[in-house]
Amino acid sequence: MLISPIFQANAAGVPDTDAALSRDQFMWGISNGVIVLSIAGGFWLGLAAWTVGRPVFVVAVGTILLISGLLIWRGIRLRRQAAGFSGASLRYAPKGSSIHRINVRFQIVSTAQAVSVAGVGVATWNLHRSDLLWPLIGLVLSLHFLPLAWLFNMRPYYVLGAAGTITASVSLLAFDGGAPTVAVGVGLGLAMLGCVAYLLANLTQLTDNALRKVGSPGGI
Repeated sequence: MLISPIFQANAAGVPDTDAALSRDQFMWGISNGVIVLSIAGGFWLGLAAWTVGRPVFVVAVGTILLISGLLIWRGIRLRRQAAGFSGASLRYAPKGSSIHRINVRFQIVSTAQAVSVAGVGVATWNLHRSDLLWPLIGLVLSLHFLPLAWLFNMRPYYVLGAAGTITASVSLLAFDGGAPTVAVGVGLGLAMLGCVAYLLANLTQLTDNALRKVGSPGGI
């Protein structure tokens, strides 16, 4: 069986069960974050514009697509710098290794987020409160960045999670009608795209800092 080069081997040629994260793997992970956040940020801004009205959406959509598209392109270019790693390599992570622990915890956070979003959808449908759907989804998405920030030692995710949580909470408490969707859409959209810009501008420093924690054997 082919083992990804991110796994170190001992003298007997057996993969180290507590191998450190490689730089390629972390860069690949950041590129995923850049791409997903760029798409999500564009979606939230587009949702806000659509909620305001079709004329506003028509005027804003070109700018939103342009900015999101440029950031997605940067994320794709960044992924090419991690050519030595692919997502399929995670399947070969030895149980008990740092990589395996991180992957399992990431899947737990992602599953909890998906279940919570589904729960929000069911609750707002049963309560006939569709006006609360997007603000509550925004709150769930924002909260899920907090454990991810700890897991990957990414401080920008703490800021994004806190900013999104505050924005979603204020939109729920201070507005009514379509205003909560507009408020959370603008707030989350700008926060996500701003986070992407920060990740790209500080890529080397963020990678070095994160690898010192999660990249060390037993670090997570």
